[in-house]
Amino acid sequence: MARSPRKLGSSKVYHIVIRGTKDNKIFEEESDKEQILAIVSKVLGENLIGLYAYCVLDDHAHFIVEELQENISNAMKRINVAYALYYNKKHHKKGQVFYDRFKSECINDPKVLLKVIRYVHKNPIQSGYVLRLTEYKWSSYLEYIDRLERNLVEKERVFSLFESKKSPPTEAFVRFMRSDTGDEQFMDIQGSIEMQMKKQVRAYLEKNHIKLEQLGYKENTIHRNYLIKYLRQKGHYSIRKIADTLAINRGTVYNVVLDFERGS
Repeated sequence: MARSPRKLGSSKVYHIVIRGTKDNKIFEEESDKEQILAIVSKVLGENLIGLYAYCVLDDHAHFIVEELQENISNAMKRINVAYALYYNKKHHKKGQVFYDRFKSECINDPKVLLKVIRYVHKNPIQSGYVLRLTEYKWSSYLEYIDRLERNLVEKERVFSLFESKKSPPTEAFVRFMRSDTGDEQFMDIQGSIEMQMKKQVRAYLEKNHIKLEQLGYKENTIHRNYLIKYLRQKGHYSIRKIADTLAINRGTVYNVVLDFERGS
């Protein structure tokens, strides 16, 4: 299905989170983690996207990605579809593997980029998997310190952000990764695209004096269609999630999205 291009952040660098439906442990086995990284590696090999950091946990994964020759939506669709086919075949299952398509937030500031990389690398510690960064082999941290040769991340570009420091970039990087993160939260709580989308929907409805339950009324068709397109294009929402968020029929959402993505 054709998709209209969404507006991009000026940096074209995004923090991406993919998660299993109902928080299922879709990457529980080591072979599962190896497979999702192999799929990502294939996309990287085609020079479609660049990668700055990753961390694969049992029920979700983080990627910090830069758009190159393909937009994030298409690249993540390829990755998700390929993994879903693998996962369902391996576990003799059918149906949806991931909760929605993915969550994303744009990173426009190099300082924020470093903080998000640190947050991603510290996820296994915060989630109780390990006590030290070096103990978890399914994140890109070991690549940065040359203890693992997956060659997936753009290390030198990240190290260049430390060039003005007195110590070598690798040492400055390690020191920054190990430093206290305080109350930093990215994507999972404060930075959630989902939270932003809901806030925008509420603001739009209030501005136009419409209650959520009134979106299905004929006189509100224009407003309903606008919000459907907004959630699809800006939030990457699935048809099911748009319908749930706006409390309207999935068939209605499907028809509006179909017309929108065909360019009608």
